[in-house]
Amino acid sequence: MSAEWDPRQDDEFADFLRGERLALAAKAEARRLEAAQAWSSPPYPASAYEQLADEPSEVDWIFGNLWSGIAQVNAQKKSGKTTLLMNAAASLVTGDPFLGRFEVAAESDCRVGYLNMELTKAQFNRWLSDMALPDDGLKRLMPYHGREHGRLDLSSDAAAEWVVRWLRDTGVSVLIMDPLGSFYDQPNGGDPNAAYLRWWARLEHVVLQAGLRGVLIAHHTGYSEDGGNRARGASAMMDKPDVNLTYRYNVGEGSHTDAPIDSKRYLSAFGRDVDISEFEVGYHPTTRRLCVTGGGGRIDAEAERQAERMRDEVLRADAAGESPNKRELYAALGWEPSGRGKARFDRFYKYAIDQKQYVKTVPGKGREVLHVPGDGKPEWRFNVNLGRETAESEAS
Repeated sequence: MSAEWDPRQDDEFADFLRGERLALAAKAEARRLEAAQAWSSPPYPASAYEQLADEPSEVDWIFGNLWSGIAQVNAQKKSGKTTLLMNAAASLVTGDPFLGRFEVAAESDCRVGYLNMELTKAQFNRWLSDMALPDDGLKRLMPYHGREHGRLDLSSDAAAEWVVRWLRDTGVSVLIMDPLGSFYDQPNGGDPNAAYLRWWARLEHVVLQAGLRGVLIAHHTGYSEDGGNRARGASAMMDKPDVNLTYRYNVGEGSHTDAPIDSKRYLSAFGRDVDISEFEVGYHPTTRRLCVTGGGGRIDAEAERQAERMRDEVLRADAAGESPNKRELYAALGWEPSGRGKARFDRFYKYAIDQKQYVKTVPGKGREVLHVPGDGKPEWRFNVNLGRETAESEAS
């Protein structure tokens, strides 16, 4: 029986081994040269004493107390993130407060680059036309349409260099990127954080070389209630931005992936020197403008919605000469009188009676408690209907 063949004993083995080692060494050297080419020598930093000798610099806010540096909007599917970013662009070139709440700290001649990889050029420009921005503002907004001119993968040297040249030649100081997935390919294997951090380094290189004040990136969130508050993908996607903004809608009693029950949206933000609780945003379909309504977050909105449902049901019953007891009222509203959901519906019940005074109770027979209309009236708030066509056409 012949001995098993050992390739290392072959006369040509040494030549093949040398060739493979040469190839690996060449690849390593190519990576080193590529990294060196992308890096430029910074000036030597001054001592902490020298740096603190002057008055400490204020935070370079772009939107006061909301956005500085690189911010990322993590948005629930079909929530209207493109509309949100277009509103941000509008505020930057007009100086109007973002959402009617956050002051804009931008130069009067601020130029904004908008990398639109989401909508077609025709749809983007139609939405922009609806916003009726002044000519001066439109002249300082520079939209790039990826579906017409091509994708810009910043991991490509050629693409990154083109973006830097474009930003510098046009004088853009703030860049909007919509969405992240069009500039970065998540790997199928390996460490997703390592791949993302390499991409982020390329983004920071673009920011530095182009002299940008800030970047606003749109990204999608996960497909669960908890995941709806986090960027979809590598965990580093939540670590690197200076500010993370979360943009969501209310599904009522449905699941996270259901369609929104109304046109209201909810924005919150957390980051460096930023901690803003969720608040309600309304939408005007004619001008595609967003504005803070004065309402709270989704929990507040759902409590108000359910309280108004309870009020309407009691008004209906009263008009029919009826005063429902608690069991009958819960049944009419589809609320669970026992089990896991009871505590939640009991909160809505107490909110409608004790806080909003939409409904009041009166004694019935024995220990029975009946319900009749109260004196409270729903408070008027900015609220407009988002048309179904508009909602479904939002490419986010």
